[in-house]
Amino acid sequence: MREIVVRNLTSTDWLKRDCVVTELVKQGDFATRILRRCTYRVESQTALPSTEDSVVWAERTLAPLPPRQVFVTKDLDPETGGERVVYKVLGHFYVVWGRDLLCVGYRHILAMDVEAPEDPAEPE
Repeated sequence: MREIVVRNLTSTDWLKRDCVVTELVKQGDFATRILRRCTYRVESQTALPSTEDSVVWAERTLAPLPPRQVFVTKDLDPETGGERVVYKVLGHFYVVWGRDLLCVGYRHILAMDVEAPEDPAEPE
């Protein structure tokens, strides 16, 4: 069996967007929950002098942003036998919209939970 739920939330001022996809997959005795989440937030907005030289102006004027950060964690619950893996990416990018330069921060998360059977077979 497979269930998929999609949520797409946008703030009223359009400065933040949150997209979430959750999935539940059951195969035999195991159940896997998968969460995909993408969050975008406009962190700053700068008016450009003109759109023709926006890239050159941005390279000269703006301070460089830190590189993206990647985090991976894996946990195992010895009592239940369940397992959780989480992959997160944090970073920034720039968008030119008309005569505005937007700095957008993002967070992408992929999390997977594998639930073990409730009554696991005992090893011999």
